[in-house]
Amino acid sequence: MKIEVITNEDLERAKKKAQRREEFEEKKARLKYWLYCNKEAIVILAPAVLGLTAKSITAISRSINTKKEQDLQDLYCYDRSLGHYWRLRRKLSNKEWVEIDKRKAQGERLADILSELKVLK
Repeated sequence: MKIEVITNEDLERAKKKAQRREEFEEKKARLKYWLYCNKEAIVILAPAVLGLTAKSITAISRSINTKKEQDLQDLYCYDRSLGHYWRLRRKLSNKEWVEIDKRKAQGERLADILSELKVLK
């Protein structure tokens, strides 16, 4: 037979847990009562709230996807001759892009240019 020792910390934890459960049940009961008393308003407002929620979720997801695409464009450089993406340490400056374009026009490989600029990850 194993003897279990109950400490004051255990008692406090159990007390707080019971108190939180009681508060939750009380809030749930108040919400049910409010819903019951305001059925008409809920029927009128629910479609508008759902529509606004859907539009805001769409806008937020579009914004997130746009930011991800921009990050991909900034942190990867495509080499057409190899059909390969080079991962960069940071976003390249305009000056670096001009230098890359100039050196590519002279016939240098993009991989060599990027490694000399020390921007490859």
